[in-house]
Amino acid sequence: MGDAVSVSPSPLVKFPFSHPDSFQKILILLDTATILNCRVVCTDWRDWFTASKTVWSSISSRMVARVLRRKIRTELEQVWDIRLDFLLEMVDECWTEEQEMTMAIRIERVTRQPIWCEFDDTLKVISQLHQAFYRGLMASPCVGPVCIFLRSKVAHPSVLKVMGETLARHVNCVIIDERDKEAGVVRQCLLRAMISCQQAPRWVFKDMDLGWLGEEEVEDVQQYQPEPEDCNDNQISDEPEELTPSKFSFSYILSSIFKLVSGLFSPLKLWRMLTTSQSDVMPVTTLEGDEEEDEEEKSSLYSTAPPPAHDLFPTVLELLDCDSPWLKNMLIKKAGIDKILVVPKFEEVTKHIKDVGAQFTIAG
Repeated sequence: MGDAVSVSPSPLVKFPFSHPDSFQKILILLDTATILNCRVVCTDWRDWFTASKTVWSSISSRMVARVLRRKIRTELEQVWDIRLDFLLEMVDECWTEEQEMTMAIRIERVTRQPIWCEFDDTLKVISQLHQAFYRGLMASPCVGPVCIFLRSKVAHPSVLKVMGETLARHVNCVIIDERDKEAGVVRQCLLRAMISCQQAPRWVFKDMDLGWLGEEEVEDVQQYQPEPEDCNDNQISDEPEELTPSKFSFSYILSSIFKLVSGLFSPLKLWRMLTTSQSDVMPVTTLEGDEEEDEEEKSSLYSTAPPPAHDLFPTVLELLDCDSPWLKNMLIKKAGIDKILVVPKFEEVTKHIKDVGAQFTIAG
């Protein structure tokens, strides 16, 4: 028997370490899914990704350059500009490699997603407020409507209907800086929307200085507009009661006008929730190994997603693709999307009623 033939490792195994600049230039030319798959080529490549602290910042800059070159039809330019400005603002907030990776994947996904125009009256209000900001009448530009920054991960019609009904009260939100709450132009737009026969947007105020990547500032969210009396069965009703404003305050007067108008008009507008195909959802790959490697993977920026909230049915949160962690946290607080189970075939839940905890609400 002859001696076993030893196979020398390929020079490409050490390529990321021997030629880091060339390797990183190649990565910049790839899409994010292919870049993530490069980690599973071999352990040396995986170790290079783990040790690298600048690869995703370079890729994120390249993705921004690509998204700026996207061609948009004239009638959709306003919606695209609103979403693009929102994403670019979050890019400026990134300071960790994990945030850079998340934004690179997000921006690339946005370039492949369709754009649609919804809530035309709200977009007119947004345009007026943006003009006021450029004239120096507001401290920060407003953001909205929220539906621009939301997509469904599933294209099933029943799932889209359930998610649309669950989020219907929140997709027409306009987010304004707390410092502009008493601005004259904001009051005028708010009063004009209240007395209009069209569906009035919901006004949410936040501290814009805290950015969109954080989640802790959601507790400070306030709204002028009160909750409608006819509550939907698919929505959480155990929200904390807000303090009653003074009868001589501006917010109390506007709330009274809204109650009067809502009794006269009850327009219903369905939100067309567009979807992200499964190929758009970038897989995060991990390698099998011993327990120490698994623990290292869990603590790295390439760790897998957390386990589902329920073993049988997904929540609205798990099916929702949201551009900002702050917006996602706002919907968790206001709509309870992390506790609403989506059941397209409602009769199926009767077979598993014992497996549904009391903390969940079933929507189907």
